[in-house]
Amino acid sequence: MARVRIHSGAFKGRILRTPVGQDTRPMLARVRESLFSTLGGIEEDQPVLDLFSGSGSMGIEALSRGASRVRFLERDRKALDVLRANLEIVGAHDRAEVIGGDALDKRYWGAPMERAPGTSVELQPWARVILMDPPYPMLRGGEREKVLVAATTLVQEVLLSGGALVLHGHPRDLGQDALSLPDMQLDYRVMGRTALLYVWK
Repeated sequence: MARVRIHSGAFKGRILRTPVGQDTRPMLARVRESLFSTLGGIEEDQPVLDLFSGSGSMGIEALSRGASRVRFLERDRKALDVLRANLEIVGAHDRAEVIGGDALDKRYWGAPMERAPGTSVELQPWARVILMDPPYPMLRGGEREKVLVAATTLVQEVLLSGGALVLHGHPRDLGQDALSLPDMQLDYRVMGRTALLYVWK
């Protein structure tokens, strides 16, 4: 069982649990810090959507830095147990919505409080920041296209104007031309074996 430390904000220094395996891995502290530094605080007092949440370290970091609310989407049961335990550690249950389901299922993307999760809903912009950290095998196999299509749809239909989507992957699987969004500003950064693709709306 690996552990990660919250880097900044209200929960700074809190240590979270993270189950490590092929499908769930902790993002390095320096990568998380770089990510939120690049976002420049746009998550403050704003809602965040965290897809493929794993243990919840990214979404909890956003809550620590002032996000008004985070929706966590994760389908792995063991990861969900750790995620809920981590929310208990920082005392952030009142600002979190945890959904056990497929992060690529758009039924879970609707605005909070709009409908019961998993029911059909017409999408509308509501999230200022969208975090996508799919398991590496997804970006290497047959689900790669599904992930990229989902990212495009999220930017177009769920992301608020002035917001950002961040897609995390391995550089050999996630290149700077992975998404075709000509009307958006894209920023691609590589840190060792980690690639971050930012889409600004």
